[in-house]
Amino acid sequence: MGVINTYFIASDDAAAASVVETGPDAANGPVLDAVDPTVQAGTLQELLTGEPYDNITGERSWARLVSEPDHDSAWVVSLPGTFTDTLAGASDERLAEIVGPWSETEEFWGAGDPEYLLPMLRDWRALARTARERGEALYCWNSL
Repeated sequence: MGVINTYFIASDDAAAASVVETGPDAANGPVLDAVDPTVQAGTLQELLTGEPYDNITGERSWARLVSEPDHDSAWVVSLPGTFTDTLAGASDERLAEIVGPWSETEEFWGAGDPEYLLPMLRDWRALARTARERGEALYCWNSL
């Protein structure tokens, strides 16, 4: 059984947490199925910024749970503004430069395909840019 990671934009934590039961609906705004919001997003941030992974994921704002902790099979986490800003500001050239090393991190189990991951990174960047333009935040709905 795998985990579904769907990224979306919300105005605040309460609005984001409200989708925990059903998941985000594309009718209410853009959504993107992507990678894990903790480790894989953390390694992406590390490659984009050069900041050590442990510093990034050690921040209290990193993948902070915003939904009720006792939900059985789904939860919602927030991504910090620093991640949104870094991703939104990444150029096509920078994404192309880091996608290879990112695809080789252990979290991709040796099966990361840069040809697949680069378009996903561009879509994720577009979502981050939309969040920034709207003055909203990135969230990830996770479901078993």
